[in-house]
Amino acid sequence: MTRPSHARPNVVIVICDDLGYGDLSCNGGTVIATPRLDELAANGVRATAMYSGGPTCSPARAALLTGRVAARTGVGRVLFPDEDTGLHKDEMTIASYLSGAGYATGAFGKWHVGQMPARGPLRFGFDHYFGLPFSNDTPPYFLYRNEEVLEDGPDMSSLTRRYIEEAIEFIDNVPEGQPFFTYVAFNTPHYPLEPDPEFEGRSAGGPYGDTVESIDHHVGVLRDALEERGILEDTIFVFTADHGPWFEGSTGGMRGRKFETWEGGTRVPFLASWPRQLPRSGVVNSPLASVDLLPTICHYLGLDPDGKPVDGQIIADTLEGREAPEHDPIWYFDGYELNAVRKGKWKLHRRRQTWAAERFATMSLPQLFDVEADAGESYDLSRRHPDVVAELSRLMDQQEGTIHRSDDDGRLWWLEGNVDAR
Repeated sequence: MTRPSHARPNVVIVICDDLGYGDLSCNGGTVIATPRLDELAANGVRATAMYSGGPTCSPARAALLTGRVAARTGVGRVLFPDEDTGLHKDEMTIASYLSGAGYATGAFGKWHVGQMPARGPLRFGFDHYFGLPFSNDTPPYFLYRNEEVLEDGPDMSSLTRRYIEEAIEFIDNVPEGQPFFTYVAFNTPHYPLEPDPEFEGRSAGGPYGDTVESIDHHVGVLRDALEERGILEDTIFVFTADHGPWFEGSTGGMRGRKFETWEGGTRVPFLASWPRQLPRSGVVNSPLASVDLLPTICHYLGLDPDGKPVDGQIIADTLEGREAPEHDPIWYFDGYELNAVRKGKWKLHRRRQTWAAERFATMSLPQLFDVEADAGESYDLSRRHPDVVAELSRLMDQQEGTIHRSDDDGRLWWLEGNVDAR
């Protein structure tokens, strides 16, 4: 596994809220135009099987930021503004490690992993914050700068543009020679849809499509700014989403949506570029997980993530197109419950969230799917492969054996020890 020749690249992570895998043209979408994201894919790596840390907003963000299964972090479920809770105060995020290594760190957009200010971004490694801490359907709508309320009830349709403008201003204020970490978390295309007026009525995908095309444009604006400043070559740039789409949006033909641990609820778009290190037009079909980002970024920067144990693994070889061992099991959580596991091509469901349209979904559990051949999870192969069911059940038992009931509210919490399930 090689180290980069340029040891201190900048890092930019952009994450969308409720964006579907199939909403991007480069992922096969045909309704919404995403030329700038397609350009990003053509100049970097596109992963077809990237899994978020959960099918809802808060757990997905907690997992990405900490490199840990969300239920370990104190954020195993969606958080709300009236709750005095969030990430455990001793959690280490990507920003924590990079700030400790001398990076300037800024977060822009939706936080949603802790109450402000006690568990806001500035308490977890970020130097600067500008954003709406919760979802755009969860009042009160306070827009923060750092730890102070800047506006009460901002114009939601302008936030995508404003986040990018603030991120560029932050980058411009970083002293010359100091690397930076910029984390941009759009509130869109989460419902309710309030498209930027500049893009309203443009897309064949209606207001949802207008919103996605605005995201596409503004990601392009950010990348253009990096190129104009001569630093795009030295920047690790990641684009992804927190989980599958909600009321609208395309899963790319996969079953399920947000809130569900079917593929459509947890498999997300993932694009990464770093011209000095990653191949162009690379496609990765093997499973990856958002918890892999922290250890992989630390690897590239020569940092040791020596805080709490991480669940992610270094995926540098995979991203760079070299042969790599099979990925560790992918865990599918619904809140604090482990619903399913994927290992290789096999995915085993032992429980799941049920909705009216899926009222019979629990009657035939456990179910086994070959998600390489059947991403729609339409054909149960458990009776044909009982040995695979037994092996994946054993892995789930091991993971579930490391949980215990907390003394305060009865929710499930994860112990610090990791299970070696490779």
